[in-house]
Amino acid sequence: MIELPDLPESITHEQARAALAVLGLLGSVRSIELDCMDGLTVGLLAQDAEGRKVKVGNGPALITVQIPFA
Repeated sequence: MIELPDLPESITHEQARAALAVLGLLGSVRSIELDCMDGLTVGLLAQDAEGRKVKVGNGPALITVQIPFA
């Protein structure tokens, strides 16, 4: 049997936003993935020069960026 460490059953939206704020990533973040070896992969909502969200078809345009560890 595999044993997992104690994990929370859920996190609040406020906790997630606080974690993003600590990383300086508030705003147009749609997704975030932490790889313990490579750093963060962040999915951002694409915005035009006036700050409007860009659409592709029926959904938002997404930009994926890699943020490596220092």
